[in-house]
Amino acid sequence: MNTTKLKALVDQATPEERLFLEQYLAHLQRSEDPRYAEELAGRHRDMDAGQKVTLAQATRLHEALEKQGL
Repeated sequence: MNTTKLKALVDQATPEERLFLEQYLAHLQRSEDPRYAEELAGRHRDMDAGQKVTLAQATRLHEALEKQGL
């Protein structure tokens, strides 16, 4: 598929489909970055070492961030 066809496809997409595409492309970019892979590995090591949060803690943090508009 060439860029003209891709552009036409995106132009016809719904906002929800564009958001999905944006996030998917960002994921692909990150997955090819060795720095991101190391950061992710570090986070896994932290969790394996017991640095975790409960669902209740994560929910409270999410709600607090939403109130801040983040």
